[in-house]
Amino acid sequence: MMCGLAYMTGPAGRPLRAGTSVNDIMGGMFGAIGVLAALAQRARTGRGQEVQSALFENNVLLVAQHMMQFAVTGQPVAPMHSRISAWAVYDVFDVKDGGQIFLAAVSDTRWALMCDEFGFADLKQDPRLTRNNARVQAREWMLPLLRERFAAFGAAELAQRFEKAGLPYAPITRPQDLFDDPHLAAEPGRAHAGAVASAGLWRRLDRAAAPGPRGRHAAAGRRPAGRRLNAGARQAALASRSTRPATMRTLRGAASQMATIDMALSTVEIQNASA
Repeated sequence: MMCGLAYMTGPAGRPLRAGTSVNDIMGGMFGAIGVLAALAQRARTGRGQEVQSALFENNVLLVAQHMMQFAVTGQPVAPMHSRISAWAVYDVFDVKDGGQIFLAAVSDTRWALMCDEFGFADLKQDPRLTRNNARVQAREWMLPLLRERFAAFGAAELAQRFEKAGLPYAPITRPQDLFDDPHLAAEPGRAHAGAVASAGLWRRLDRAAAPGPRGRHAAAGRRPAGRRLNAGARQAALASRSTRPATMRTLRGAASQMATIDMALSTVEIQNASA
């Protein structure tokens, strides 16, 4: 609320929370990126450092584009629902049988492709609709025509025809629908809890092993909170690292960093559970 994201998400006068915990997720990602940067520097210098990731500053970054727009134009930025679209057709359409589908015919080329695919010769030839900027100005009367015409089709049929014509589109999917999504079903990064599959951290490294269950490194690498390696152990670790060939350290870096992050997450979970 205090950083402008809710203001930009809801209609004018009705700030709304984003549809997912976007700030918490992004804060965690920036924290992980900071850990990777600190690990990379430690590999070069042998020195560690504290990593911080704050939700307030993270949220400010998420609305930075709107801050910059105001800085350049001097005009307050309207919420997304109220602003004038830069594209003539970038909308959700209600279709047959209560379905919905999103279509983005945002260029003159894609406008022509859409008209050709569905036989909208009258719209293609209309001099008021020849350019995107002109169609933006005509949205008030043009969009109702498109909504009326697309309403005669089902979402599945429209998806097939949009795909055939090379038009950017998307079905309006609910979170529970993703359990049966064929693309996700083919990905190796899905986590399973009993009979339920859920989304895992998406990452793909061509030489890395498939992600295993969280906490798999915790037993081997865990030590009591606040306890540090003694001076002798630190010197031995640094000496061992310095004798490795540089190429070996580079090749092994990514995998060891992922393992360190996984171990850190597991340790945090254990500490939180015992708090």
